[in-house]
Amino acid sequence: MAKSHKLPGLIILILALIPLLILVINVAKYHIDVPFWDQWNFVPLLGKSYEQGVTLSDLWSQHNEHRLLFPRLIMLGLAHASRYNIVWELVVIIILAAAIFVLLWHQFSKTIRALGYSGFPWVVPLFSLLVFSLGQSENWLWGWQIQIFLNVLATVAGFVLLGGGAFRWGKFWWALGFGILATYSFANGLLFWPLGFLAIILAPPRSKRPKVLALSAWAVAPIGVAASYIYQFRYESPSGKPWTQFLNQPGEYLQYLFKYLGRPVINYEEYALAIGFIGLLLFGFLSLRFFWKKRGEVQPILPFFLFGLYSIGCGLLTGIGRVGFGSVQAMSGRYVPFSILIWVSNFAFLYILSQEIRARMRALPPRILSLAGISVLSFILVFGIARTSYRVGHRVFKSYHSRMLPARAAVLWGDDEPLLLRLYVDADYVRRGIEVLKKHGLSVFR
Repeated sequence: MAKSHKLPGLIILILALIPLLILVINVAKYHIDVPFWDQWNFVPLLGKSYEQGVTLSDLWSQHNEHRLLFPRLIMLGLAHASRYNIVWELVVIIILAAAIFVLLWHQFSKTIRALGYSGFPWVVPLFSLLVFSLGQSENWLWGWQIQIFLNVLATVAGFVLLGGGAFRWGKFWWALGFGILATYSFANGLLFWPLGFLAIILAPPRSKRPKVLALSAWAVAPIGVAASYIYQFRYESPSGKPWTQFLNQPGEYLQYLFKYLGRPVINYEEYALAIGFIGLLLFGFLSLRFFWKKRGEVQPILPFFLFGLYSIGCGLLTGIGRVGFGSVQAMSGRYVPFSILIWVSNFAFLYILSQEIRARMRALPPRILSLAGISVLSFILVFGIARTSYRVGHRVFKSYHSRMLPARAAVLWGDDEPLLLRLYVDADYVRRGIEVLKKHGLSVFR
C-alpha cells in the first residue's frame, strides 16, 4: 500500500526533473566563458574592486532603471572566487531557478491540501517546464541575469510567506526582507509592496489590533524603500523616448502587455499576442470565480493570485520603459521568468477547477465534457510551451554558441572589431574592458 501511495510522487519527481536535466546539458554544452553585453558595464566595477575597493555608492548606482545592489554583491563575490568564470554565475542562476520551482511546488501542495484535494498533481511537471524552459535561452547563458532570478525568487518567497497559511509576525518580517531583496535586485520588485499590502488585507491576522499594526508597518516600509530608490534617480528611458510614451501609444502598450504574457507559451509575435490575451482572461475569470465561491476564504489560492498579479504588473511596468522600442521588444526571452508566473497560476487554477468538477458534478456527460475541455486547453498550452522551449530554444542555444565562440577568441588573441561588436554595442568599450581583465588575470586571461 505504501509503495502504491509513493508511486505518483515518484512519477511527478521524475517528470519534473526532465526539463532541469535538459537545461543543464544544454548550458554545459553551449555556454561560452566570456563577458557579454551588460557584463562589460560590470568589468570596470570588478577592476575597481581589485584596486581601490568598491563603495556603497558603487553598488547602489543606477543601471537603466534598476538598483542592482544584491546582484552586484553576488557577482563580485563569484568573480573574486572564480577569477571571473562566467560558469559560476550560470550555476547560481540554475540554483535560483530550482529554488523558485521548489517553492511553487511547495505552495501548490499546501493549496490542494488546504482545499481537501488529493488527485494526481499533473501541473507540477508543467511548473518545471515553465521555469526551466530553454525558450529563455538568454537567461541561461548570460550570467548578468542573476538579477532577474533573484528578484523572482524573493518575490515568490515573500508571497508564499504572506499568503500561505496563518499570519505570523515572523513570516511578516521575513516577507519584508524578501521585498527589500526583490526591489534592490530588479526594478519590478517595487510592485511587491502594493501586492503585499493586498495580501495582508485579504489574509489578515485574526484579531483587529495585529491587523492594524501589520498594515501600518507594511505601509511605512515602502515609503523608506521608495525614498532610497529614487534618491538621485536618473529618469532616462532606455528607448531614448519619454517615459510618457506609453500614454501616447495605448494600443501599442496593450499589445506589449499581451505579447509579454504570451511569450512563455509561444515565441511567434502574432500568436503570443493572442495567447497573452487569452491567458489574461483566463486568470481573471478563474480568480473571480474562486473569490466569488469562497466569499472571503481565499487564503488557499492567495499566493497564486498574487503570482498572476505580479506577472501582469511586470508587463505593465516594463512596457512603460520599453514600449518606445515597439511591442516586439516584449518578445525578449529575458522577461520569461516574470511572465511564467501568470501561467503557473492558470495551471494551478485549472487543476483546482478539475478537482471541483470531479467532486461535485453528478451527471456524467457534463462532467466528461468539462474535464475534456480543461484537458484540451492544457494540452494546447503545453504543446506551445514545449515547442517554444525545445525546438526554438535549442536552436537559439546553438546559434549563441556559434556566434560567441569566435568572439571569445577575438578577446583572447586578436582585435577583430565585428567580432567584438557581438559582445557589446561599443567595440572601444570592450577594448577598455579587456585591458582591465588582462591586468588582473580575469575571465579568458586567468
